[in-house]
Amino acid sequence: MKPAGAKLDRVGVVLVRPKLSENIGAAARAAGNMGLGRLILVDPFDFDPQTAMAVATRAGQRLVREARVTATLVEALADFHYVAGTTARSGSHRGPFLTPRALASHLTELGPNDRIALVFGPERTGLTTAELRHCQAVISIPTASKTVKSLNLAQAVLILGYELLLAEAGPSDTVPKIQRAPMAEVEAMYDHMVRAFTAVGFLPEENTEHWLMSFKRLFNRTGLTHSECNLWRGLCRQVEHVVKNGPWPKKMMNNE
Repeated sequence: MKPAGAKLDRVGVVLVRPKLSENIGAAARAAGNMGLGRLILVDPFDFDPQTAMAVATRAGQRLVREARVTATLVEALADFHYVAGTTARSGSHRGPFLTPRALASHLTELGPNDRIALVFGPERTGLTTAELRHCQAVISIPTASKTVKSLNLAQAVLILGYELLLAEAGPSDTVPKIQRAPMAEVEAMYDHMVRAFTAVGFLPEENTEHWLMSFKRLFNRTGLTHSECNLWRGLCRQVEHVVKNGPWPKKMMNNE
């Protein structure tokens, strides 16, 4: 048996545009009780550390004290290897959806050094579809009612953290298969793919993000290593070279 929460300090809670310092503190308290290691605030509306500290109590005060504040979600996620976003809203362009338990089971298979981000949207509106596109998984927390599904930030953080805590406490003989590339590398690779694929007419110049989602879903299922990101970027560089300079000479292609 592994000690409960032994690896949960690699999990970060990312709150996007939170409105109230009290909610930040309550979310930090929930995260701290479940052993989650980091708190990141993206463009908070009004962050008062003292108010948040008072609500966080002893369990979450370290997270509030060490909280990182960023201007954008991309900046917040740059050094994470796996990102799970949460939503209460369904839609064909927002999934596929996992339950918190399914996510917890999946995360136990990641590498021991992979940093994991749990992303939560603003209290009233949640994450946008565009923000969810930065996530490898989308989490929907089941409720008894199909019409009333909204939870507050602390409740959502607590439920996900609890499932991760249970999963980490259980036995696991799974050997991690890959060491994932951080999101900064993955996003840079996607940007390069858009440029190269647009140059050859594979992606339309308008609404490229929609068409790119098919690739993102493919890569999200398998994960990408540093070497694999470099491999795809090498392919993109070759595509760009051919578009600009024409096909490679046959002698070079055959290494003659």
